[in-house]
Amino acid sequence: MMMTTFCSSMMMATFCSSMMITTFCSNMMFTTFYRSMMIKTFCSSMYDDYNIDDYNFMITTFCSSMMNTTFCSSIMITTFCISMMITTLCSSMMITTFCSSMMITTFCSSMMITTFCSSMMITTFYSSMMITTFCSVAV
Repeated sequence: MMMTTFCSSMMMATFCSSMMITTFCSNMMFTTFYRSMMIKTFCSSMYDDYNIDDYNFMITTFCSSMMNTTFCSSIMITTFCISMMITTLCSSMMITTFCSSMMITTFCSSMMITTFCSSMMITTFYSSMMITTFCSVAV
């Protein structure tokens, strides 16, 4: 029962941490999305304000580089989130394996104790039989 409780609590903790990571990842993605929207708005306003060719070229370059940076950061965040989720899944799998192995070990040790006890009883029975036989022969 204690082992089962320990396992379930470990699984719950893993599940909670994975939920937190998922929430964090989704928040980061939304932040990145809003930032990219703000950059686009800023770029378009800059583009509207200046109609000179030189400024157009500079602003276009700046906007495209900013958008690329945002896109790259969103890709990195997504990759980080996926790797975190995979890590969480792996750790939960390891915990499950650990718990099941602990249960098997407990079962095996209880079987050994049972076997030991039964062998002790058999030994006791045989020794008592021998004593009885010895006594009857002596008499």
